[in-house]
Amino acid sequence: MTPSERVLAAQLAFRPSEGQQLPTPSRIDSLRREWAAELALSTADLDFRALFPGLDVGVYACSHSMGVPSIMGPAAVAEHYRQLAQHGIGVWDDGTWPGVMDRFAERCAALVGGNLREGDVTWFPNVSESLAAVLDCIGGGTLVYIAGHFTTGHYIHHQWAKNTGGTLVEVPTDTDGSVPTQRILDALTNDVRVLSISHALFESGWLQDLPALAAGLHERCPDAILLLDAYQTAGTVPIDAAALGDHVIVTAAGHKQLRSGTGAGFLYVPRRLLATLEPKRTGWWNHAEPFAFEKGAVRRANDGSKFRTGTPTVAGMAMLLGELAALASSAGGDLGAAVARARRVTQGLVDVLLAECTRHGLTVRGNWPSDRRGAFVCIEVERGPHINAALAAQGIRVDFRPRDGDHGWLRVSGNSAGFAYEMQGVVTAIAAAR
Repeated sequence: MTPSERVLAAQLAFRPSEGQQLPTPSRIDSLRREWAAELALSTADLDFRALFPGLDVGVYACSHSMGVPSIMGPAAVAEHYRQLAQHGIGVWDDGTWPGVMDRFAERCAALVGGNLREGDVTWFPNVSESLAAVLDCIGGGTLVYIAGHFTTGHYIHHQWAKNTGGTLVEVPTDTDGSVPTQRILDALTNDVRVLSISHALFESGWLQDLPALAAGLHERCPDAILLLDAYQTAGTVPIDAAALGDHVIVTAAGHKQLRSGTGAGFLYVPRRLLATLEPKRTGWWNHAEPFAFEKGAVRRANDGSKFRTGTPTVAGMAMLLGELAALASSAGGDLGAAVARARRVTQGLVDVLLAECTRHGLTVRGNWPSDRRGAFVCIEVERGPHINAALAAQGIRVDFRPRDGDHGWLRVSGNSAGFAYEMQGVVTAIAAAR
């Protein structure tokens, strides 16, 4: 067996019993360090991977759907609860909770290339809530969106049209799951108020040309908003919100490539738009001074707090902060550089997936290179649920998205802490199961 085959076999054989803590560093980590030269792995690669012992339970190729956390996210949550147990209500007075919220805003802004001088961040439990909150501020007109948007976008867009009498324009995708940028731009008319897009399309991995769309929208519809759902890409594809323009709103959440579990969504809004958007929902936390406990009609805050409703989800914020710290550690603590590194790594792993699929005669959805893809590929299969279950039984985690019954796509993801031999093993297993 080659070194890569031996490490892969060790990962697939490792099955911690229920409740057993994952070892850190693991025996598998030791094997990789022993054969680092043969596996073309650096000490920095190995040190970063050692933060994610859960990735050594079989082969995890499903970070596009739900990420496996590092040791730093749960540690941050444990510290949050330790502070709560120690201080009780004093978590407000002693600054631990306000400190978490301030760091959350600063780090999420940095993650998407924004900053708190030009915009503000507010939290949400998920992207569905943040998308709906923004569209609640738009009273009619035309909304353009892409057919390949995730289902929650379809539901929220249609509900918006029903609530406001607004008009929806759906831009179709091609059969390969892509959508030409010019087709989207051609759909923009004078009455468009919102262009709502997913950065990467969940059924194909097609990556939108953000700079071209942002510039084109501003040119054709100067008063319109670009509402960007970065759920599929945050943490693996760099986003420069400041460069895109002050008409671009970005939303994302933590449980995919950011690996922080549920409950940590966020919305980055340029300050120019904060002055004009008026949310319909309210609650005690979007009051200008929530701890004044005023009664009657809300005196709404004029910063990002205006989108908030009730008590903050501090545990979710703490978890995401821990995972962002883990991510940043891959580039010496620089979060922007870490996302750029994650893009290089995951794009390289997508190249491996594309090459291996060609070698094994598997059909990948879309004949485009890795620079037009998010961090995953979609492999066309028959009997998809059966193959997905067979892979899971071997310890390989991917997911299946149906097209017609059992015919559809296995989605396979790279990971910024992942390695080429893992992608090779996944494709080999899919070919065998097929």
